[in-house]
Amino acid sequence: MKKFFFLLLIVLLPAVVFSQDEGRKILRGQMVADSIKVEYITVLNKNTNIKAITDDNGYFTIYAQPADTLYFSSINFRPAMLILDKTHFVEKKLVMRMEPNVTVLDEILIIPLTGNLEEDSKDIETRQFTSDLNSKVLTEGLNVEDQVPVNPAFPSNERRLPGIDFVKVYDLIFKPKKKQKDMTKEYLQGRTFSELVQEKYTYYFFTETLKLKHEEINLFLAYADNGKESALLLAPDKEFELTDYLINKSNDYHNREK
Repeated sequence: MKKFFFLLLIVLLPAVVFSQDEGRKILRGQMVADSIKVEYITVLNKNTNIKAITDDNGYFTIYAQPADTLYFSSINFRPAMLILDKTHFVEKKLVMRMEPNVTVLDEILIIPLTGNLEEDSKDIETRQFTSDLNSKVLTEGLNVEDQVPVNPAFPSNERRLPGIDFVKVYDLIFKPKKKQKDMTKEYLQGRTFSELVQEKYTYYFFTETLKLKHEEINLFLAYADNGKESALLLAPDKEFELTDYLINKSNDYHNREK
C-alpha cells in the first residue's frame, strides 16, 4: 500500500508543479529613450491580442507568460519586438529602450539675397516655355454649343427646349440622402462601453494615468459613456482618439466637484 501511494505521489507531483507555473501573470515594465518622452506607447501581446498603453513616464503592465511576443509601437519611435522568457519575470520590472524615429532631411544651401532681382537671378538656370500649338487649328470644327454645361433639370435629349423635368428637380431637393451605416453595434458586439474599455487598457492606466481609485473606475466609465460618440471611438483605427477622449473625460470627472 505504501508503495502504491509513493508511486501515485511521483506521478501527480509534476502535474501539480506544472499547474502552478502555467497561466499568465502581470508583467510590469518601463519604456525609456534618450532625450525623448516615452508616453502613450502601445504594447501588444501578439499571442493574446491584449494591448496596454504606457503612461507619462513610460510605465505599463500587461498579462503575459514566457514565450509570449510583445510588440511595441509608436509614431515617434521605431517599432520593437521582444520574445519573453523566464528571466523577464524574475526582474522587478522589464526595461525596454526605444529608438527615436528620426527623419533626416537633405542638405539645404541657403544663399543670402542682395535685393537686386537682376543680380540675384543671374546665376539661376531658367527655362523658356513656348507652345508650338496653332490655336486656329485647335478651334477648327469645334462646336461652341457643345461646351455649354447641361442643366440636369432639363431633359437630357433636348438641351435648349423650354420646359423643366420636375421629377429631377424633386429628386435633387427632396430625395432623402442615404443614411450612413451605424457602426456602433458592430464595435460594441453586444457588450458595454465599460467592458470593452477595461479590456483595452490596463489597471495601471486607470489608476496612474487617469488618477482613479479602484472603486471609481466603473463610475468613471459610466460617466464617459456618451452613447454613439464614445462607441465610435472603439473602432480599431481610433485607438489614439480613444486615449485622448478618456484623458479629457478624466479631467472633467475630477473637476466636476471642485
